[in-house]
Amino acid sequence: MIGFLGPHGTYTEQAAKFFAFMFGETSVPIRPYASITQVFDAVEIGDVMYAALPIENSLEGSVLVTLDRLSVAPLYIFAEVSLPIRHAVFGWKDTDHDRVKQVLSHPQALAQCRNTLLRLFPYAVHIDVDSTAAAIAKVAKEQDPTQVCVGSVEAGQATLLQLLHMDAQDVPDNVTRFVLIGQQEHPVPVSIAQAAAVHKTSLLLQLGDDHPGALYDVLKVFAKSELNLSRLESRPTKKGLGSYQFYLDVLGVRDDARVLDALQQIEQIEGFSMRDLGSYPCFTHFK
Repeated sequence: MIGFLGPHGTYTEQAAKFFAFMFGETSVPIRPYASITQVFDAVEIGDVMYAALPIENSLEGSVLVTLDRLSVAPLYIFAEVSLPIRHAVFGWKDTDHDRVKQVLSHPQALAQCRNTLLRLFPYAVHIDVDSTAAAIAKVAKEQDPTQVCVGSVEAGQATLLQLLHMDAQDVPDNVTRFVLIGQQEHPVPVSIAQAAAVHKTSLLLQLGDDHPGALYDVLKVFAKSELNLSRLESRPTKKGLGSYQFYLDVLGVRDDARVLDALQQIEQIEGFSMRDLGSYPCFTHFK
């Protein structure tokens, strides 16, 4: 079973369905949860074997709650899929744009549509909701003509709401990366990894001592090994100001000789702690 950020109709459900299809079994069930935190809890305690979660958007960057929880959870990334995100605005029939007081959606969706929403509804405040589908459900239930919501076309059209604006994202090329996570003892079939042309190895680096050139020592290893990094991001360790940890995505599978050699070299560098977050196939799915 694959858990995902619900309710039904979220973009994360689309990712979960892709991962279920990836297993080659139409019977793989998926289960919605109300928040990313609850999805993590479910896979950690074994309620579900895997979980589909958003991790990065091309407009707004990383989904921080996913990154921060992944840094402390005993879980691994087993696959990735990038999906195009097309946001739509829904409301009640004959909605007066100038009288709209609230725009509801997930914080990432609101941020991705910020300028469009300000132009369409200049007097409205933006209200954060746990998911885009939850925002659509709330507006559909309350039947308040001064409320509108942002979400997927599929979720909105499943209600009595009217489509007010299509492609509300500020930039047309809007893509989100979703990852499939699980416990180490539940790796995906080898056939899935072999089906992908691109693989990544994700790492979490923590500094034991913050000396000049510490991060450079690590980056130099990848440069000399001619390995590309598709992402390098710092996040607070929550141990005090100025204390950071680093997320790196290396293009290549862990078993590749160059990647393996680079990781071994980094492990020998004093003052660093390195955690392997997974080596996995990457897919792009355009419907």
